[in-house]
Amino acid sequence: MIDHIIWDWNGTLLDDVSFGYRLANWLLSQYHLPQIENLETYRRIFTFPVKDYYNAIGFGDDIFPEVAVKWMDKYMAEEHECPLQPGALEVTRLFREKGLRQVIISASQLENLKFQLKERPFFDYFDPPRGRGDIYAGSKIEIALDWMKTSGARGETTVFIGDTLHDYDAAQAIGCRCILVEGGHQLPETLKKSGAIVAGDLAHAAEIVFSME
Repeated sequence: MIDHIIWDWNGTLLDDVSFGYRLANWLLSQYHLPQIENLETYRRIFTFPVKDYYNAIGFGDDIFPEVAVKWMDKYMAEEHECPLQPGALEVTRLFREKGLRQVIISASQLENLKFQLKERPFFDYFDPPRGRGDIYAGSKIEIALDWMKTSGARGETTVFIGDTLHDYDAAQAIGCRCILVEGGHQLPETLKKSGAIVAGDLAHAAEIVFSME
């Protein structure tokens, strides 16, 4: 039976997809670059590491650190407007009632992640969150590997729930199962190409978890 759930934060529990799209176009306007046409295009382009996504929308490596700081400052000033994804509270509480241990592992800077969670104290029974030491949203694989070594979790009884192909890559790296949820930062057709299990929403993801043996 499944006894550990690893959650991604952005796009999975927190619905910041439309917000991220708006901020991307705001940032592009600051540099007089072409706008991203619509939300679908944003979700088609978005990828990890985020540096590759920035390159795809017109920011070269030479200005990546500068634009990353601008984006993050704007994001953290306004992120309180972002709601949780539908079902986030219900599903995480259900997992708690069933005795599943839960943790958030994110490519976000850890201090920013802690600030966001402090604003939303619905997940205070989770294990302490794990995040990166910088704002550049690189890989979360090493973070996930470290958590597996120290948590006592076993791959065969752990599920990683996320919204991007990078979550699937992290799950593969630590040897656990993965459910990717539609409605996040990447399109359903992108997620399905990975071969991962894809859920329509968080309630569907919970059904899949409880069906696993």
